[in-house]
Amino acid sequence: MQCPFCGDGPMVRETRDMPYEYDGHETVIPQVTGDHCTACGEWLFSDKESDRIAAAMLAFNRSITAARS
Repeated sequence: MQCPFCGDGPMVRETRDMPYEYDGHETVIPQVTGDHCTACGEWLFSDKESDRIAAAMLAFNRSITAARS
């Protein structure tokens, strides 16, 4: 499959840890699986994986916000 973003690169199925930063704090979302463009670096995720990533980001954001309170 060609990349829907740049049209140049092929999409490759990969699983990687995803670094994430919020308000100057860093974490890693483990074992994120999706299709990665080898040309532009964009990712495509399934709805289920997108939901998991969003939930992990939200939980991290809340923990940082709570620690500031």
